[in-house]
Amino acid sequence: MLLTKTVMVKWSSNNKKWYENKGYVYSKIGEEFEVKIEDLTKGSNVLVDVKCDSCGEILKNVRWSAYNRYVHEDGKYYCKKCARELFGRKSFRLKWLKNGKSFYQWCYDNLPKELADYILSRWDENLNIDENGNILTPKDVSYGSLGFNRKGYWFNCLDHPEHGSELKSINSFTSGKKGSITCKQCNSISNTHPHLIKYFVNKEDIKKYSAGVVVKTLMICPDCGNEKEMYINSLSAQGFSCNRCGDGVPYPEKFLSNLLGQLNIIFKTQLTKTTFKWCEKYKYDNYIDNINCIIETHGLQHYKETTGRHWGKLSITQENDKNKEQLAKENGIENYIVLDCRHSELEWIKNSIMTSKLPQLLNFKEKDINWLNVHEASCTSMIKIVSNLWTEGIKSTSKMANILKIHSATVGKYLKKGTELGWCDYDAEEEIKKNYISMHKKNRKKVICINNWRDF
Repeated sequence: MLLTKTVMVKWSSNNKKWYENKGYVYSKIGEEFEVKIEDLTKGSNVLVDVKCDSCGEILKNVRWSAYNRYVHEDGKYYCKKCARELFGRKSFRLKWLKNGKSFYQWCYDNLPKELADYILSRWDENLNIDENGNILTPKDVSYGSLGFNRKGYWFNCLDHPEHGSELKSINSFTSGKKGSITCKQCNSISNTHPHLIKYFVNKEDIKKYSAGVVVKTLMICPDCGNEKEMYINSLSAQGFSCNRCGDGVPYPEKFLSNLLGQLNIIFKTQLTKTTFKWCEKYKYDNYIDNINCIIETHGLQHYKETTGRHWGKLSITQENDKNKEQLAKENGIENYIVLDCRHSELEWIKNSIMTSKLPQLLNFKEKDINWLNVHEASCTSMIKIVSNLWTEGIKSTSKMANILKIHSATVGKYLKKGTELGWCDYDAEEEIKKNYISMHKKNRKKVICINNWRDF
């Protein structure tokens, strides 16, 4: 029995139309007005005083939505204790579903039968039990139900029984997202992205999270052991960038270089006036001689005003881009390709490459490329690579520069950093001496004295 007859409600954009239709005169958002109990919306959270029609107990400050749940089909209100003793909670649960739809019915109304069968067969009847010991089935719960402690219901993994049952929100199945339907462990990093395991300090995270989750956790550099916090989705999309042993080369540039390397394409990087006089003051990212092609990898600052050192320079940057392209074409460059690399992510850059003229010019298809290898190589520090080459016996910066398509001075800079990190034993001063002696010997010419030629 309801003891409260009227309540005070605040106007909001959500209830304005409802109460106006009930005859109430709107004043302004946030202002209170008196409402008759029978005019309240069913989901209202206002507090009311009630009396159990069975035991007579008076309950104060009961939420209106909670009161409606325990009004039986006979029209009487029963407190939780009386409801369970007289009817069992299941009878009330079925009543709640009358105005809605069960999870079971929702699956068959909205999903292909095969998928609905699969989802419902995962329902764990051994663990989905209410507080009274009653077994819950998908027919007993609403498709919008939050489940146990608002964390969902128990579902088995049919593909891997050893994964065990897990609490999963019904919304995971009704949202339509494919990844949310699968078992969390099946969709975890340990199964889908094993190459990322080495970056996690806490190995439990690789079983707990999927690769696309926006969660920050502690990562470790597998090369130098430096630790830093990083979002998991950023790691899977952009790779690990170490602020201790990182080389500073943008991911898109390394991605393109590794792609061309995998295709065995001979190319040059960082074109300047020392490469072609016509470059003048400009620098170009990459050049492929046999197809007379320049490739530019444009980051976000080429498309959108950004913060930091590029802020306020969008118009200047875009004007500079136009001038660079025009200059290149005026000087005989037949193919000028600009790759949209505003997002340093594997799929984004891959799509930008495959929708450009590059596949046609170099005669390759998407299936011809091991994209994961390109991505992993692009996430590896060049400092580590040159240090390894030095340790393996390539003691020449010029040879390394030729192999890696970078300037020999850059190789020297990386070797110095690698030595500081203990990865190689490069001695810059010693190498300068060796190069000087080598150059001196190379340029030295044998001189014969004609007057005293017999002495020789």
